[in-house]
Amino acid sequence: MVTAIKSFVHSLLANPLRGVLTLLTIAVGVGALIISFGLSFETGAALERSLASTGRRVVIANASLADDGTITRQMPSLFRADTGGILERDYERLSHVTPVSTARWQRISADGTSYQVRRAFAVGAGYADLMDLTFVSESFFSEADAETGRTVVVLSESAARILFGSPEAATGRQVQTAMPGLVRAAGVGTRMGSTQTPFTVVGVYADLPELTREAYGVGDFLIPYGVNLPRGIPAGLDPSAVLVGRLTADPPERAESRIRAILELEYGDDVAVAVWQGAPGGPTPLIEESRRAVSSFVMTVNALGLLILAASSIGIFSVMLVEVVNRTREIGLRRAIGATRAGIRRFFVSQAVLYATGGAILGTGIALAFYRAVGASLAPFFETSGLSPGDLDLSLPGARPVFLAIGAAVVVGALFGAFPAVSASRIPIVDAIRDDNA
Repeated sequence: MVTAIKSFVHSLLANPLRGVLTLLTIAVGVGALIISFGLSFETGAALERSLASTGRRVVIANASLADDGTITRQMPSLFRADTGGILERDYERLSHVTPVSTARWQRISADGTSYQVRRAFAVGAGYADLMDLTFVSESFFSEADAETGRTVVVLSESAARILFGSPEAATGRQVQTAMPGLVRAAGVGTRMGSTQTPFTVVGVYADLPELTREAYGVGDFLIPYGVNLPRGIPAGLDPSAVLVGRLTADPPERAESRIRAILELEYGDDVAVAVWQGAPGGPTPLIEESRRAVSSFVMTVNALGLLILAASSIGIFSVMLVEVVNRTREIGLRRAIGATRAGIRRFFVSQAVLYATGGAILGTGIALAFYRAVGASLAPFFETSGLSPGDLDLSLPGARPVFLAIGAAVVVGALFGAFPAVSASRIPIVDAIRDDNA
């Protein structure tokens, strides 16, 4: 090995440009591989941490879900006000269960100006904890607000800025919208209709990432569940009502079977249950699709890193070929004084490994220098899988990616160096000693 090290140093000094370029090409491949491995491992770990800490937010509907996404709701609905509590009590992996229903808001007016409503929902008081909403002004409404039917509303930050200029300015202000109820009509007494109802803003939550908002159907306007219904109509009869909860460990398919078994004990064998991950209105596989896209992206980057490493290691092959040609006479003399073919192969493979190791060390330095910048540039892409920049540790790639990339470089370097080494060991002694290149 000492002889191989001396020969390696001599080769670098004899032709420094060739040696440095070879080391740099290997370094680029190793650096790319470390960065891709690091991002791959960190993304996978972050997704696991996210599922372990927050679980999956799933929708539980008293309905049947067809393969094409069509939802057939059971009428009348068997879900009651205590259904969520029953599920939380009997299903240890389900928590934060809260009712969600469309608020049926089409337009609202504020300060005399009318606006089109993008999305509005009536939700339970636990919805803020379920969706991990953070508030930039005041807070969410309480369970008492829902029980008493107070006409209060929580806005998204973007909605508050559009309507009132800022989240702080929105708190305590009112928005008006048409709500269903009994109205008086001349000559016919009372009939079902709609009246303009004022809602007081009690809180403003920070905007969620666009993917999260779309995937889970989070509304810009959130009102207490039940306030959206005409007075006197039981909330359990709301045809658009579903339950939304947080599921840990179990996939939605297993949860559906468990929930159906629990509810059949309560309501009988004819209860229909559908569970999906997505928005209340129906399955929206954006989260899973984006996570698969991120996984495919990471695999592609890893494969690209391996290809770059393999391409850069071709330099080792060419260097070793040149070494064999230039040292053919030396090979013959070594064989003549007792060196074995295996010894010759080890000598040249060791040199190739030294080139690979030297390039890998340089590549590690490159990866450490650029890892944070590359990770930051790709952070918006990772957000499509539901990960925020705060979920990812982009400071250093970690020890495992470094060792794997260096190991891959050494293995590839040894393989590329083995071909010239085998060729050198097969040169007849007499031909090597008489070599004209000596």
